Order: sequence, then structure tokens, then C-alpha cells
Amino acid sequence: MTDEAWRQAYTKLNNSFSPQLVFRLGVDSGFFSEYNNMVLAMLYCLQQRIRFVLYSDRTHFALRDGWNDFFEAFPAATTFRLHRDYNLRPYIIGQSTEPRLQKLVKYRGIVAAYKALARVDYLTQDLWAFHRDPAFAQARFDLPELGWQDTPLLAAAQDLIRAFWRYNAQSAALVAEFRESVALPAAYVALHVRAGDKFTEAQLYDFREYMGPAAELAPGRQAFVLTDDYTVLEQLRAQYPGWQFHTLCEPTERGYFHRDFVRQSPQHKYRQHLKLFAGMDICAAATAFIGTYSSNPGMYLGMRMGEAKCHCLDFDQWLIW
Repeated sequence: MTDEAWRQAYTKLNNSFSPQLVFRLGVDSGFFSEYNNMVLAMLYCLQQRIRFVLYSDRTHFALRDGWNDFFEAFPAATTFRLHRDYNLRPYIIGQSTEPRLQKLVKYRGIVAAYKALARVDYLTQDLWAFHRDPAFAQARFDLPELGWQDTPLLAAAQDLIRAFWRYNAQSAALVAEFRESVALPAAYVALHVRAGDKFTEAQLYDFREYMGPAAELAPGRQAFVLTDDYTVLEQLRAQYPGWQFHTLCEPTERGYFHRDFVRQSPQHKYRQHLKLFAGMDICAAATAFIGTYSSNPGMYLGMRMGEAKCHCLDFDQWLIW
């Protein structure tokens, strides 16, 4: 089945389901945290025969139209304004400091009324715990319409990503420009080295823990480094002079801090996201990826590339993090 035929089969199948989830993309996290959860929600909806509808307007990474700023139009989408205030994540609602009565009216009364009027069965917060359940990583899928027979979740995720990770014309041109700015050899490994504000979220690893596997997986000693801190490149080049390190990270970039980034202009965020996407495409084309599954880029590449091409320092197997 061609990618276009698969997309058409998905759209037909998705539209045949009568219960409906409106999933909100772009609430409060980095893009790949949001996107990974979108893929998991799409898979859960397919498993449970729930129609998946995307809402991505007014996101913190949007230039104008959320998803459509970067990718071809999603086949089932809504732009209804209510989703900005009422379609959230359960932890965001739980952390709200609004008075208890106000929260009850807002997240139960108004939401219930909207669902009834719009015939929407679920918002993001309603199914979040199900597709985020660690046990869901072991799910298998039987959907002959999509060519799935006892298909593991990672293989199913790979089909979804291949079908819908399709840049629109403007984004495709800029992503190609970024990719072509790096003179990559035919064979290389990709390293994702965390920096910036990530020390607050997970363990950071010593370069030796990356370069040990890299020496086995890249006999040509060529590596692409996905990082947000050019200091990483300086240190790698100083410690491993026999290697050729390639990157899209610029010398002025000294770490990503999410709260600072979201305050930047929409045009700046748009271009930075496309540079990140180009870096992820380069990683996905590598002979092997070395990183961590507890990072959202690593979790994403595990879905896109498959476990066989991923060597992660924190877990032996891909997992829902």
C-alpha cells in the first residue's frame, strides 16, 4: 500500500467511528512532547474505534494555524475556540488555582454542555490516562483496513508518522535548506545530547557513554549531533579529535530554556521548529541513533526508526515516558 493509499484508508476508517475525541495539540510543552502524545492518542483511538479529531489553533508554537503552519492539513480537524480554555490536560486542570466552584462549573458544567451540543464524546483530559498508561506500549493492533495484523505499537506508530509527517510547501523548502546546509556522509550515527533546562527533568550522561556505542556503530567516525547547546560540540571536538561531528546547532546557541523560548516572536519559533524538524529528519536517516528514551526526541525517534536502530542509554527498550 502506498503512503497516499494508507492515508486515505486511515481517513476512511477514522471517519467511520461514531464516538469522537477532540485532541488538543500545543498546550504547554515542547513540540515533541505534544506530538508524541498525539501519536499515542491516535493509536488508542484506532484501537478503541474512536474518531480522532485534531485541534491545534492558538498554540504556543503556532505561526498562524498550528499544525497547518508546518504540515499538510490534517484530515479531521476543528477550529472551535472553546478548546483553548476547556480542552486541556488532566494535570493542568488539577493544578488550577481557580476556586473549587468555578472549576466545577467550568470543567464539568460547561464542558458537559458543549459535548452534548457538539456531539463530542471526549476531550484530551478524558482519555489522557489511557494512552499514557505504560502498559499501552505493549498493545497490538488488528486493523486489516490499515494492513495491521497483530501489529506491535511501535510498528503501528511508524506507519502513522510516515503517513502524516508531511511538510507543507513552505515548510518543506525551509527544512530542505537546513538539511542541505550540513555536508553529511553516506553513513553516520546520530547523537542526541541533552542540555539546556533538561537537567531539571532527567539525568544527563557523560560523553563517554555516547561515544562508546558510537565507536562500534560508526566505523567511519562520522556523527550528527542533535543538541541545543553549541558547548556540546566544542567539548566533543576537543575530547574526540579523530571524529567528524556535524550539527545544525549554531555557535550562538547555548541551551534551550522552554519558558524563554515561548516568549520569542512567532516567526523566530517557526524557524527554530523547522530547524529542529530538519535535525530530527537527519537523525532518522542515520544508520543508528544514540540517545535516551526518556527524552521526547528519543521517544519520537524510537517510534519513527524502530528499536533496532536505537541505542538508548537509559532503557533497553522503548517505553511511554
